[in-house]
Amino acid sequence: MPLTLPLELSICTAAETAAAWLDWLDGPDPGPVVDAADVEIVDGAGVQLLLALARALHRRGRELTLVDPSEPLRRACIALGAHALVGAGSAA
Repeated sequence: MPLTLPLELSICTAAETAAAWLDWLDGPDPGPVVDAADVEIVDGAGVQLLLALARALHRRGRELTLVDPSEPLRRACIALGAHALVGAGSAA
């Protein structure tokens, strides 16, 4: 079952989001594809959660793939140096 990121990926939602992701990871087949189109609010804690998810998938032999990352998510990842999460090259 694919994972869909919430509208808000921030310190305010970090605990509940992390718990939901752990359940998803422990599910029958946590594929690496994650729908990122609906994220409207994201902060450093949200990007850290995505990095943790990417690491957890990597330990399972998979690479995180964010499908259609929203513009707020793209901007936050690039600003915080997590370019690879959204498929962007590093800033020059």
